[in-house]
Amino acid sequence: MKAYEKYISKADIEKIHAHTLTILKKVGVKFEHEEALSVFKAHGARIEGDKVYIEEKMLEEALETVPKKFTIYSSKGNVHIGGHSYVKLPVSGSAYLQDGSRIRAFTNKDIIDWVKLSDTSPVLDCVMTNPCFTSKKFTQNETELGFLALLLKYANKPVPFANPNTATAAKGRLREAYRRGIRLVQDYEGIYDKVVGSHGFNPITPLCYDHDPLERMFAVCEERQGVWFATCAMPVLTAPFSVISLLTVANAELLAGIVLSQLIQPGTPIIYANVSGSTDLRSVQLCMGNPEAALIFYATAGIADYYGIPFRTGGAFSDAKELDYQAGMEAMLSIRTTSEVKPDMVFHALGTMGTYNVTCFEKFILDEEIYNFTERLNSGIDASEEKFCMDIVEKTGPRGNFLTGRTPKMFREEFYVTKYLNKLDPNEWQNHGSLSLKEKMQGEVKKRIDSFKPAPVTKEQEKLLNQYIPIEYRNGL
Repeated sequence: MKAYEKYISKADIEKIHAHTLTILKKVGVKFEHEEALSVFKAHGARIEGDKVYIEEKMLEEALETVPKKFTIYSSKGNVHIGGHSYVKLPVSGSAYLQDGSRIRAFTNKDIIDWVKLSDTSPVLDCVMTNPCFTSKKFTQNETELGFLALLLKYANKPVPFANPNTATAAKGRLREAYRRGIRLVQDYEGIYDKVVGSHGFNPITPLCYDHDPLERMFAVCEERQGVWFATCAMPVLTAPFSVISLLTVANAELLAGIVLSQLIQPGTPIIYANVSGSTDLRSVQLCMGNPEAALIFYATAGIADYYGIPFRTGGAFSDAKELDYQAGMEAMLSIRTTSEVKPDMVFHALGTMGTYNVTCFEKFILDEEIYNFTERLNSGIDASEEKFCMDIVEKTGPRGNFLTGRTPKMFREEFYVTKYLNKLDPNEWQNHGSLSLKEKMQGEVKKRIDSFKPAPVTKEQEKLLNQYIPIEYRNGL
């Protein structure tokens, strides 16, 4: 039995699929983009205004062309997606930082520190761009491509999901601006005939794709790169009132985007992503640190399994605003669920709080510990004959002592020793200054940031990238 089947059956997933077909055929999905509408029309879809109605046959034919697995190529290490690849990325896109005393806006220095934390993390597989990296002093080239170029130059880890920042690009040049980001990666890698990136796009729930994300998506498909569609619905506001109905509407949104991608470029690599949560109707806020979000993680794994598509879900989610019991409780629920379903891609894998809006560096490192906890839990109990230690039991006998010199290798293999959590005797802890976990982690954050060493680059790569990197970052971070 697969992990998701404890919470949603395959029969229930078939019901989601059946109701999804009804939505696609009778309710339709809005595409606020003339070229997208033309593509659908050319392939026989029924169009009413900017609403597209998708028949089952069109959906099935599109799904047949979606690869079950694909590779993103990089000189920093290829990234394989599919088959529960469990590729983990840092939190990204938060506008705010919890700095230990308050929540404040991210600065460019904070973002550089975040890059260093990400690049030195033993848990993360990749680094990621951050749209908050900006300045009025930056040129248009530096705004659009500067941070992407900076990551390519300095990061040791691959940058397979990094996007150019085209938020300020004029609509008439939006597609070309996005294409320039793809080509920068191709030029850096010297790879032009393979996938070097996968790029994320979000529908507007419920059941709508607006113009600008579609314009960017056309660029990605035309350049034969990967696409991930990610929806984040809020029940009662942008989705109906039950978990199963939210999943069904979200599924229709995602499948509609997938169909378009395959009509534009059959065989486009896809990642199916649902990272929806609950709604606190008292404050009208999205909530991710709750059991329903975890159920959505399980269900997303099941739906992706049904279609045979790589998927993204999960992360280290919390709605907390400081490093407290709530942050740990919610992150453990989220990461534990994530580790059970093993998505092909995990975005916001470390450091997120405040429901996507806040990054916390101390939580970033503590979240690594939760992954270590869950990995040990998932590995289970080894019942091989050696592990029964019968020879030692017989030798030691009743009321004996198993403490014999150096720590046994078997103990180190069997029992996880936390790096950061307080396991001291209470008096010993007080005698050493009663250091709080938050205080301890602030020191660990500084150590990690200071340990960063930039990746080597060739002179040709440096020349290529420096023309886009803002001048203050061209000679180092």
